[in-house]
Amino acid sequence: MMAHMMKRTFPVVIGVLLAIGCSDSVAQEATPSTNSISPDKQWEYRCQPYGSLGQCAPVILKAGTNDVVIDLDTELGVNGPEVSATEVLWAPDSKRFACNFSPAHAHHTTYVVVAFYQLQGDKWVKLQPPADEASPRVQLAQLGKGHLPKDFNPRHCSTNYDVLKVRSWPDPTRAIIYAPCYDRTKEEKVAFLFTLKFDDAGKWKVVETHRISKKELETAEQ
Repeated sequence: MMAHMMKRTFPVVIGVLLAIGCSDSVAQEATPSTNSISPDKQWEYRCQPYGSLGQCAPVILKAGTNDVVIDLDTELGVNGPEVSATEVLWAPDSKRFACNFSPAHAHHTTYVVVAFYQLQGDKWVKLQPPADEASPRVQLAQLGKGHLPKDFNPRHCSTNYDVLKVRSWPDPTRAIIYAPCYDRTKEEKVAFLFTLKFDDAGKWKVVETHRISKKELETAEQ
Protein backbone atom coordinates (compact mmCIF):
# COMPACT_ATOMS: atom_id res chain seq x y z
CA MET A 1 0.00 0.00 0.00
CA MET A 2 2.83 2.43 0.72
CA ALA A 3 4.04 1.94 -2.84
CA HIS A 4 0.54 2.83 -4.05
CA MET A 5 0.47 6.02 -1.99
CA MET A 6 3.55 7.35 -3.76
CA LYS A 7 1.86 7.10 -7.17
CA ARG A 8 0.11 10.02 -8.87
CA THR A 9 -2.73 10.78 -11.30
CA PHE A 10 -2.75 13.10 -14.30
CA PRO A 11 -5.45 13.62 -16.95
CA VAL A 12 -4.53 12.05 -20.28
CA VAL A 13 -5.80 13.69 -23.45
CA ILE A 14 -5.24 11.50 -26.46
CA GLY A 15 -7.85 10.15 -28.81
CA VAL A 16 -6.80 9.77 -32.40
CA LEU A 17 -3.62 7.89 -31.58
CA LEU A 18 -5.31 4.59 -30.96
CA ALA A 19 -4.89 3.30 -34.45
CA ILE A 20 -1.46 4.81 -35.12
CA GLY A 21 1.05 2.03 -35.64
CA CYS A 22 -1.29 -0.58 -34.14
CA SER A 23 -3.08 -1.74 -37.29
CA ASP A 24 -6.79 -2.45 -37.88
CA SER A 25 -9.69 -0.23 -36.93
CA VAL A 26 -10.56 0.55 -33.35
CA ALA A 27 -13.47 -1.50 -32.04
CA GLN A 28 -14.11 0.53 -28.92
CA GLU A 29 -12.53 3.71 -27.56
CA ALA A 30 -12.39 4.66 -23.91
CA THR A 31 -14.44 7.53 -22.58
CA PRO A 32 -15.15 7.95 -18.86
CA SER A 33 -18.72 6.88 -18.16
CA THR A 34 -20.82 5.67 -15.28
CA ASN A 35 -22.36 3.01 -17.54
CA SER A 36 -20.89 0.63 -20.10
CA ILE A 37 -22.76 -2.32 -21.64
CA SER A 38 -20.99 -5.27 -23.27
CA PRO A 39 -21.45 -5.68 -27.05
CA ASP A 40 -23.62 -8.79 -26.53
CA LYS A 41 -25.83 -6.81 -24.09
CA GLN A 42 -25.36 -9.45 -21.38
CA TRP A 43 -23.18 -7.47 -18.96
CA GLU A 44 -23.06 -3.95 -17.69
CA TYR A 45 -20.58 -1.76 -15.85
CA ARG A 46 -22.28 0.72 -13.57
CA CYS A 47 -21.10 3.11 -10.89
CA GLN A 48 -24.16 3.12 -8.69
CA PRO A 49 -24.75 6.48 -6.95
CA TYR A 50 -25.08 6.69 -3.20
CA GLY A 51 -24.75 9.37 -0.55
CA SER A 52 -24.98 13.09 -1.18
CA LEU A 53 -21.43 13.88 -2.30
CA GLY A 54 -21.47 12.37 -5.79
CA GLN A 55 -20.19 9.02 -4.54
CA CYS A 56 -20.80 5.81 -6.48
CA ALA A 57 -20.08 2.09 -6.15
CA PRO A 58 -18.39 0.48 -9.23
CA VAL A 59 -19.82 -2.94 -10.13
CA ILE A 60 -20.28 -5.37 -13.02
CA LEU A 61 -23.90 -6.50 -13.29
CA LYS A 62 -25.98 -8.84 -15.36
CA ALA A 63 -27.40 -6.35 -17.83
CA GLY A 64 -30.88 -5.10 -17.06
CA THR A 65 -30.73 -6.32 -13.47
CA ASN A 66 -29.24 -5.36 -10.12
CA ASP A 67 -27.42 -8.70 -9.82
CA VAL A 68 -23.78 -7.87 -8.99
CA VAL A 69 -21.26 -10.31 -10.49
CA ILE A 70 -18.11 -8.31 -9.63
CA ASP A 71 -17.76 -5.73 -6.88
CA LEU A 72 -14.83 -3.76 -8.29
CA ASP A 73 -14.31 -1.84 -5.06
CA THR A 74 -13.88 -5.08 -3.10
CA GLU A 75 -11.73 -6.81 -5.73
CA LEU A 76 -9.62 -3.91 -6.98
CA GLY A 77 -9.99 -1.11 -4.47
CA VAL A 78 -11.77 1.05 -7.05
CA ASN A 79 -13.01 3.75 -4.73
CA GLY A 80 -12.27 7.25 -3.51
CA PRO A 81 -12.70 10.66 -5.15
CA GLU A 82 -11.66 9.47 -8.62
CA VAL A 83 -14.02 6.50 -8.82
CA SER A 84 -16.31 8.28 -11.32
CA ALA A 85 -13.40 8.39 -13.81
CA THR A 86 -13.20 4.57 -13.89
CA GLU A 87 -13.48 3.16 -17.42
CA VAL A 88 -14.57 -0.33 -18.48
CA LEU A 89 -13.81 -1.33 -22.08
CA TRP A 90 -15.31 -4.53 -23.46
CA ALA A 91 -13.67 -6.79 -26.03
CA PRO A 92 -15.80 -7.05 -29.22
CA ASP A 93 -16.89 -10.61 -28.36
CA SER A 94 -17.79 -9.64 -24.74
CA LYS A 95 -15.48 -12.37 -23.37
CA ARG A 96 -12.96 -9.96 -21.82
CA PHE A 97 -12.91 -6.45 -20.45
CA ALA A 98 -10.33 -3.96 -19.24
CA CYS A 99 -10.86 -1.64 -16.29
CA ASN A 100 -8.85 1.60 -16.08
CA PHE A 101 -8.96 2.97 -12.54
CA SER A 102 -7.06 4.79 -9.80
CA PRO A 103 -6.30 2.82 -6.63
CA ALA A 104 -5.51 4.62 -3.36
CA HIS A 105 -2.67 7.10 -3.82
CA ALA A 106 -1.42 10.36 -2.38
CA HIS A 107 -3.63 13.31 -3.35
CA HIS A 108 -0.76 15.19 -5.01
CA THR A 109 0.10 12.26 -7.27
CA THR A 110 -1.32 10.59 -10.39
CA TYR A 111 -1.80 6.86 -10.57
CA VAL A 112 -3.91 5.02 -13.17
CA VAL A 113 -3.71 1.23 -13.56
CA VAL A 114 -5.36 -1.51 -15.62
CA ALA A 115 -7.12 -4.71 -14.60
CA PHE A 116 -8.17 -7.41 -17.08
CA TYR A 117 -11.00 -9.93 -16.69
CA GLN A 118 -12.00 -12.92 -18.82
CA LEU A 119 -15.28 -14.82 -18.88
CA GLN A 120 -14.72 -18.50 -18.13
CA GLY A 121 -18.00 -20.37 -18.33
CA ASP A 122 -20.38 -18.05 -16.50
CA LYS A 123 -17.75 -16.58 -14.16
CA TRP A 124 -15.49 -13.56 -14.62
CA VAL A 125 -11.88 -14.31 -13.69
CA LYS A 126 -9.21 -11.68 -13.08
CA LEU A 127 -6.15 -12.01 -15.34
CA GLN A 128 -2.53 -11.00 -14.88
CA PRO A 129 -2.28 -7.18 -14.85
CA PRO A 130 0.14 -5.40 -17.21
CA ALA A 131 2.17 -4.08 -14.24
CA ASP A 132 2.67 -4.88 -10.56
CA GLU A 133 1.16 -2.23 -8.29
CA ALA A 134 3.59 -3.14 -5.51
CA SER A 135 6.65 -2.46 -7.66
CA PRO A 136 8.50 0.84 -7.12
CA ARG A 137 9.21 1.06 -10.86
CA VAL A 138 6.91 3.06 -13.14
CA GLN A 139 4.45 0.87 -15.00
CA LEU A 140 5.88 1.90 -18.38
CA ALA A 141 9.22 0.37 -17.36
CA GLN A 142 7.55 -2.85 -16.25
CA LEU A 143 5.32 -3.37 -19.28
CA GLY A 144 7.94 -2.13 -21.73
CA LYS A 145 10.82 -4.29 -20.47
CA GLY A 146 12.49 -5.74 -23.56
CA HIS A 147 10.22 -3.75 -25.89
CA LEU A 148 11.45 -0.16 -25.52
CA PRO A 149 13.94 1.54 -27.89
CA LYS A 150 17.55 1.60 -26.71
CA ASP A 151 17.66 5.41 -26.70
CA PHE A 152 14.82 5.62 -24.15
CA ASN A 153 15.43 5.21 -20.42
CA PRO A 154 12.22 4.84 -18.33
CA ARG A 155 14.19 5.72 -15.20
CA HIS A 156 13.90 9.33 -16.33
CA CYS A 157 10.10 9.15 -16.02
CA SER A 158 8.63 10.68 -12.89
CA THR A 159 7.16 8.14 -10.45
CA ASN A 160 4.70 10.83 -9.36
CA TYR A 161 2.75 10.61 -12.64
CA ASP A 162 2.35 6.93 -13.40
CA VAL A 163 -0.31 6.04 -15.96
CA LEU A 164 -1.32 2.94 -17.94
CA LYS A 165 -4.66 2.93 -19.76
CA VAL A 166 -6.27 0.51 -22.18
CA ARG A 167 -7.46 2.64 -25.08
CA SER A 168 -9.13 0.09 -27.36
CA TRP A 169 -9.80 -3.53 -28.35
CA PRO A 170 -9.12 -3.80 -32.11
CA ASP A 171 -10.38 -7.40 -31.97
CA PRO A 172 -11.32 -9.97 -29.27
CA THR A 173 -7.70 -11.02 -28.65
CA ARG A 174 -5.85 -7.68 -28.71
CA ALA A 175 -5.86 -4.70 -26.37
CA ILE A 176 -3.95 -1.46 -26.93
CA ILE A 177 -2.41 0.21 -23.87
CA TYR A 178 -1.37 3.85 -23.71
CA ALA A 179 1.71 4.49 -21.52
CA PRO A 180 3.03 8.06 -21.17
CA CYS A 181 6.24 9.25 -19.54
CA TYR A 182 6.14 12.52 -17.58
CA ASP A 183 8.95 14.59 -16.17
CA ARG A 184 8.92 16.38 -12.81
CA THR A 185 7.17 19.42 -14.30
CA LYS A 186 4.17 17.30 -15.39
CA GLU A 187 5.22 17.68 -19.01
CA GLU A 188 4.60 14.64 -21.15
CA LYS A 189 8.00 13.82 -22.65
CA VAL A 190 7.12 10.74 -24.65
CA ALA A 191 4.43 8.09 -24.87
CA PHE A 192 4.03 4.56 -26.18
CA LEU A 193 1.24 2.34 -27.42
CA PHE A 194 1.63 -1.34 -26.54
CA THR A 195 -0.45 -4.00 -28.28
CA LEU A 196 -1.16 -6.98 -26.01
CA LYS A 197 -2.19 -10.31 -27.54
CA PHE A 198 -4.25 -12.75 -25.42
CA ASP A 199 -4.39 -16.52 -25.82
CA ASP A 200 -7.42 -18.68 -25.01
CA ALA A 201 -6.34 -19.06 -21.38
CA GLY A 202 -6.13 -15.30 -20.95
CA LYS A 203 -2.34 -15.04 -20.90
CA TRP A 204 -1.02 -12.06 -22.82
CA LYS A 205 2.23 -10.87 -24.38
CA VAL A 206 3.36 -7.62 -25.97
CA VAL A 207 3.37 -8.10 -29.75
CA GLU A 208 3.83 -4.52 -30.93
CA THR A 209 5.23 -1.25 -29.55
CA HIS A 210 4.70 2.17 -31.11
CA ARG A 211 6.53 5.27 -29.91
CA ILE A 212 4.26 8.30 -30.29
CA SER A 213 6.00 11.29 -31.83
CA LYS A 214 5.72 14.86 -30.51
CA LYS A 215 3.81 15.81 -33.64
CA GLU A 216 1.29 13.04 -33.06
CA LEU A 217 0.85 14.12 -29.43
CA GLU A 218 0.38 17.76 -30.43
CA THR A 219 -2.17 16.78 -33.08
CA ALA A 220 -4.09 14.63 -30.59
CA GLU A 221 -4.23 17.41 -28.01
CA GLN A 222 -5.61 20.07 -30.39
